[in-house]
Amino acid sequence: MLPVGLAAIYGGYFGAGLSVIVLAVLGITLEDTLTRLNALKQAVAFSTNIAAAISFLLSGKVVWPAALVMAVGALIGGALGGRLAASNPPRCAGLW
Repeated sequence: MLPVGLAAIYGGYFGAGLSVIVLAVLGITLEDTLTRLNALKQAVAFSTNIAAAISFLLSGKVVWPAALVMAVGALIGGALGGRLAASNPPRCAGLW
């Protein structure tokens, strides 16, 4: 829990690289398929981003036009990325 918590704090502040870090930590600490680890990673990233968004909203420094464009892009990307990940069968890393 500690490595994922630290990655979530990092991701809430910077955002960039959160998914890679969380997926790596989950892959090291849990034994499961890449598809299931990716789904868990998405849940961690979603929770982290919601917590960060609430913090930014409460700060009163949100530039709303930019935030709305980013939100639409993130929702579309998340939906398409999830469908793409679900449609690909898990493979062994040595068979790429």
